[in-house]
Amino acid sequence: MTTLLRIPAHEAHVLRVFAVDEAPDAPVEDQAVLEALGAEEIKTAEIELFDLDDLQDMTLADYLAEGHGIAGNQLEPMRAQLNGLRGRVLLLPSRAFDGRAQEMRPRAPLRMIGRFSEEVAPVSFAPLPAGGAQGAIPLKADKTSGRQRAAHWLALGFFAVMALVLALVISLAVLP
Repeated sequence: MTTLLRIPAHEAHVLRVFAVDEAPDAPVEDQAVLEALGAEEIKTAEIELFDLDDLQDMTLADYLAEGHGIAGNQLEPMRAQLNGLRGRVLLLPSRAFDGRAQEMRPRAPLRMIGRFSEEVAPVSFAPLPAGGAQGAIPLKADKTSGRQRAAHWLALGFFAVMALVLALVISLAVLP
């Protein structure tokens, strides 16, 4: 029996962990592991599929905490199970769905281990430091800025030169 996973549109900061159940002497092809997710469309560049031995001295729980920002209070109840896994794991972050809603039916050789929320710093809107951010700039409709004046003079000079060139061309054309 397969489990149905419903991924809502625009899901963010969620990480799903799967164990890859395979015999050490008969590993499953990476493409077959990805197809076993049962996803409609997915950004494979966002997925991590690796052998736990690659972590060397780091435990999977520590990797999830440090590498993916999973809070310790989420990992603690599952620490023994996570660190007891052997072989390969697949880490599936929300960004792999590219904001699309999906229904997935993961199947063997994948086995869902857990769903974790990444810690995200809260957004705060603190007031700006005093000084430069206070006060108002008065609008002066009667004065133009230095750039505007320079642009006016350049335009006037351009048209004056054009008028002189035109007068010169006409005078040369009229003279025999």
